[in-house]
Amino acid sequence: MNYEIYRFDKIDSTNSYLLRLGDEGFPEGTVVAADEQLNGRGRFGRKWEAEPVSNLLFSVLLRPNFLDRDEVFILTFAAAVAVAEALEDAALVQPELKWPNDVLLDGKKVCGILLESSFDSDDLDHVVLGIGLNVNQKTFPPEISNRATSLSSFTGKEFERDEILFTILSRLSAIYEVLRTRDFHSVMKRWRDRSKMFGKTIRVRLADKTFEGICDEVADDGSIVVQTSAGAQKFTSGEITIFQMSEGPLSGDPFGTGEIS
Repeated sequence: MNYEIYRFDKIDSTNSYLLRLGDEGFPEGTVVAADEQLNGRGRFGRKWEAEPVSNLLFSVLLRPNFLDRDEVFILTFAAAVAVAEALEDAALVQPELKWPNDVLLDGKKVCGILLESSFDSDDLDHVVLGIGLNVNQKTFPPEISNRATSLSSFTGKEFERDEILFTILSRLSAIYEVLRTRDFHSVMKRWRDRSKMFGKTIRVRLADKTFEGICDEVADDGSIVVQTSAGAQKFTSGEITIFQMSEGPLSGDPFGTGEIS
């Protein structure tokens, strides 16, 4: 993939800006990066809090015409793998992945991924992949301080943001080529190999219903399978809370929400 990066000191939202560029016909590989977002957002419209000039806030334009509408989910998992592998390379850490779009260090969120798609009738036109990675931020707002971390906080080191950015983009380009071959299984296996959810008790909340059980697997179609008292249940969306054995819910409950569709 050939990347062209547009940089901003300050922007409303890298995803929103790039969605507009996508509508205008900008090519795949267009990247919008900013030192500060005024209206950064995560999944379900939640605000993404990020200290200015400390973190990586960027979005990538993709035109995956090789994917069907119900296969777009794979891009979220592929991006999570790309970020995890990049951090392994550039920061010498071992991230873990949480369904479907979180990257964690020691159980705390270091990166979130937001996928937004644009369709022309029923055909997929373009996708914007937004990535927010906490790099050198030292402190966090009180309401998220117990469930968020940064590379710097975790390792005690400062990092060159561009080095991390270019490593992520390189890893993303490589895994995107794997997706072109439609080898979704190998991508999902790489995701599963970095997840520590399996075998843990989780709670899934769907509208006015709640399910609780053991996380059994994340299937190749991105769905999560939970062994409940009523048997195996398969979910493609919902809010999840992960529990440790004999403990309460892991910190980070608000970031445990997921939806792969």
